[in-house]
Amino acid sequence: MRFVWAVIAFVLAAALIGAGIAQRTVFLGPDTATMQVDVQEDQPYTLIDAEVFRAHSGTQTLRVEGSEQIYLAYSRTADLEAWLSDAPYTHVTLDDDGEAVAESVPAAEPSWEGDVYPGRNPAGSDLWLEERTAEGSLSTPLQLPEDVSVLLASDGHAPAPADISIVWPISNATPWAGPLIVAGALILLVGVILWVLGIRHVRRSRGPRRKGSVQAEPRRRALGAGRRRGAVAAAEPRKELTAGPDAASSDEAAEGADAADNPDASSDAPEKNGEDEAPGGSSRRGGRRALLAVPVFGLTAALLTGCSPDAWPQFGSTPTPTPTETVVAPENQQAPALTDAQAVRIAEDIAATVEKADADRDLDLAKTRLDGIALTMREVNYRIRGDVEDYPAPLPIPGDSVRIILPQAFDEWPRSAMLVVEGEAAAEGEQAPPTIMNITQADPWAKYKVTTVASLEAAAELPKLAPWWLGAALVPPDSSFLAIAPAELPAAYADILAHGEKSKFAPLFDLESDSFRTALEDARAETLSRFQETGAETGEMTFEQGVGPSDPTALATLESGAIVAVTVDTRIVTAPTDEGVVVKFPGNKGVVALVGEETSSTPVVETATNQLFFAVPAQGSPERIRLLGYSSGLRTAEIREE
Repeated sequence: MRFVWAVIAFVLAAALIGAGIAQRTVFLGPDTATMQVDVQEDQPYTLIDAEVFRAHSGTQTLRVEGSEQIYLAYSRTADLEAWLSDAPYTHVTLDDDGEAVAESVPAAEPSWEGDVYPGRNPAGSDLWLEERTAEGSLSTPLQLPEDVSVLLASDGHAPAPADISIVWPISNATPWAGPLIVAGALILLVGVILWVLGIRHVRRSRGPRRKGSVQAEPRRRALGAGRRRGAVAAAEPRKELTAGPDAASSDEAAEGADAADNPDASSDAPEKNGEDEAPGGSSRRGGRRALLAVPVFGLTAALLTGCSPDAWPQFGSTPTPTPTETVVAPENQQAPALTDAQAVRIAEDIAATVEKADADRDLDLAKTRLDGIALTMREVNYRIRGDVEDYPAPLPIPGDSVRIILPQAFDEWPRSAMLVVEGEAAAEGEQAPPTIMNITQADPWAKYKVTTVASLEAAAELPKLAPWWLGAALVPPDSSFLAIAPAELPAAYADILAHGEKSKFAPLFDLESDSFRTALEDARAETLSRFQETGAETGEMTFEQGVGPSDPTALATLESGAIVAVTVDTRIVTAPTDEGVVVKFPGNKGVVALVGEETSSTPVVETATNQLFFAVPAQGSPERIRLLGYSSGLRTAEIREE
């Protein structure tokens, strides 16, 4: 019966092991799915819609061939369509059967003259989340979210590459292959054990077998030694005895008789040949039985060695979620204008471009990354430094470490964002203060440009801001939901500079933490003191302040407040009081460079523009308006005609 069960175990083991191996070989499905994109018409751009990449789950691998130069960029679908609105392109989407189809899309708003599109290189656009280039062929893994599409081009002039395919990984895991092989190996081992036990049982059932004894050759005795014996007759052959209860006792009796007749027989008799009486026989039998299990374990190890983790069930534990602060997006919230990766790349490019422009006094280069009052201040500085060699350069704009990103949540243009960037280490090892700036993109084809920039106060505490992936709303200039409307903030602060704590707007502002007002008062007192040393009897100096040349920009905070960027002008008016008296200002090299004269018989007006960032609380909040940062510089100098 043991042999029957052993055979059944062998058959079952073969079936299980065969099934496990078959799952990993002949029945193993494909591990990838490929979608070929058939592009018929030559267009300078190909837009692969986000839904194409969502045809299968998992990481997508995009493979492109068909042109010497291949350019790839991906961004939000709406941004790509806006960038392509004035150009013809090929649009790849999915049909009802889930297959990729390509159709030619004409320019919605042509911006060129003639019948042929002149082309535009897409490289370097601030709209792209990421861009890549290759020569001849490109294969890149992607993991795009739902609303992100891909743009393919050559250089914006030549036709875009047409050999396009997308590959997704498909799970072909066989979680029961490993357990089947292991189960089959265990059953095989059981079968081997049953087989060995069956053989052992058969051998034992036959009983012990005795072989005829071989008498030892009698010793020769010396003459006269002992008594003389007669001739010994030939011994009768012993009969084999069957196993029985008295077999052992009979054998012992016979052996005892032989020993009595021939006391030396036990020492001279040769070794017996039976297994049961061989020295160390039981160890050899145990060794042979152990050797029978070696192929079983060897086969199992060989099969399991080739099994990948896909051949086993996965019992991963579900991670416990960590509670975080919840930020609820307002209803109908639009997408943020920038991502964190875009902001970092843009800040680095702004810093490098402005640094080179400052060093070369290259206004055209500065215009590619500066606009508004930030560009005006650079233009004036470049002009003065062209005439005055030792005139200080403007403060650099850092870009290596973006600390805070607050993009406007807006799908149209122009778009804005606020960045806080860590300052660069000075030559003496001191850390420069962080820089806060507003950047604006005028249209889909323009670069983001700095419009307002200032140094953040060391003790400034920013209000709670929305995360970058949520963005913030642009607060209207006339908003009544703030403690003061952004459009009214410059005039109110100018009144604070003029009257201090006596201003009617003083209760709205935190004057104790206002370092700019303190620095301005000290500078004005020192300037007036120097003037009175020589010109007190022949002239007079007055100070004025007013609204600056740029419009305010405000982005909402989480507590219904806003960060507002404004400009305020401060002026120094120096005028002679007697006829025939002139105002001399040879020591003020900046004014001399702008005016072109060192003396004047009429009033001279120096105008400095101050770029200021304020944290403005919501209407009804107990908090006060706080200054976050500022920067100042000479903007104009003129001789006022009487």
